[in-house]
Amino acid sequence: MLLLNLLNVQTVLVALTVGLLVYVIRRRFIYRLPPGPWAIPLIGNFEVYTKPLVHRLILQLSEKYGPVIRFSFVSLISEGYKNIALASYSPMWQYHRRVAMKALRNYLQGDLLEKLTQDNMTKVMNMMAAEAEKGPIELKSHLDNIVFYQLFTLCFGENKEIGDPDVEFLLREKDNVNEAIGNGLREDLLPFLKDVYPSKRYIIIKEAADRVFSFLNRLLQKHQETFDPNNIRDLCDHLLLARSEAEKSGDDESLEKLNDTYLVQTLSDIFFAGVDTTRLTLEWFLCFISGLPEIQAKCQAEIDKTIGRRCPSIADRQALSYTEACLYETMRAGVIAGLGVPHLTICDTQVGGYDIPKDTVVLINHFALHRDTKYWKDPEKFDPLRFLDENGKMDPTKLDSWLPFSAGRRVCLGESIAKPEILMMCVHLLQRFEISLPEGVKPNFAGVHRDVFGTESPADLRIVVKERLR
Repeated sequence: MLLLNLLNVQTVLVALTVGLLVYVIRRRFIYRLPPGPWAIPLIGNFEVYTKPLVHRLILQLSEKYGPVIRFSFVSLISEGYKNIALASYSPMWQYHRRVAMKALRNYLQGDLLEKLTQDNMTKVMNMMAAEAEKGPIELKSHLDNIVFYQLFTLCFGENKEIGDPDVEFLLREKDNVNEAIGNGLREDLLPFLKDVYPSKRYIIIKEAADRVFSFLNRLLQKHQETFDPNNIRDLCDHLLLARSEAEKSGDDESLEKLNDTYLVQTLSDIFFAGVDTTRLTLEWFLCFISGLPEIQAKCQAEIDKTIGRRCPSIADRQALSYTEACLYETMRAGVIAGLGVPHLTICDTQVGGYDIPKDTVVLINHFALHRDTKYWKDPEKFDPLRFLDENGKMDPTKLDSWLPFSAGRRVCLGESIAKPEILMMCVHLLQRFEISLPEGVKPNFAGVHRDVFGTESPADLRIVVKERLR
């Protein structure tokens, strides 16, 4: 019996090997694939995708292989392909993205975004000012509060006080997941291990995800119990409104797409997708501003002239071109999303003269693009003027190679909201505070990997803040 089992195993291994060779050879003869490093069968280029600074490694490899490189990665699979960021492009994906976009657009009509930002920034800046009386402040906790509490109110309507246990729970779980992911998991190499012998870090991530989805389900149920189509309180209510309208019209097909699982996944996408990118953008903005006082002074002069002591509004955006250019330059020079969101080819296509087969994952190296000397003069220099025209206004023609929100159908869902929202956050900070480095600390714009895979944070997150306006 043992001999028979061994023979069966050998037969299976031989069949797999032959099948794999036939598949690889067939693909290479049919397609003119891009060049790339050799990949281990069934595992792929694990030496690439397990590096936290993968965007830098790929840029180095491009010197050898060219601008279009082929890698073999283990499948990137979202939870049942139900989320908007990673799900395959399909009619289902189109529908959910359309629903989410409509909900965001409708909910943030008028001055609601301004009020949310003003209330949230005031609470956090008061805490920053109190802590600053004791010396330099650590940025991370304050920026987490700015982003998390704003997004919580946006999604669930409750204007929580700083330290609220619900928001702190989500913050803690996000940090647990980021820490556990680290340089990747062994389940990335051998996915079947998650079912037979999961690693400790995989278990941490799975349990954290289960707790978060259970929590979001409870919030959804609470909203359903108090839902009033004539009183839409938040983004969650707007998603429930879409389902209510489908029920009234007898649209069974749409109803099937708007079950609780999809609604919770959409809320999770909108909430968590914006957390790290917004926080990292603010980190890098304050890093550059604190290290470049002459640029900070120009921003504050523009803010003082345009706004004075009143609260900033989105309507001020047109008159804040230099400050907005500083934000755009931050998104270019700071490493906020090295590779961006994966795209998936829906048919055979070509890129750079190479064949790209259907169902291939395609990634844009934003880090490399934003440092390409063909598009950016002195790319290592922080220069907001590169986004302005001769009249000092934002020049849209200079944004062709600026892709912090990705491009195409996968462009960031919240781009239209994130730009004015983050600008208002930055304006609030510069209007109230003089921001500088601790005594004896020199400007350092080098990025380090800290907690989010494929991103970089400023090396030092301590700043000194002093009140400008009282």
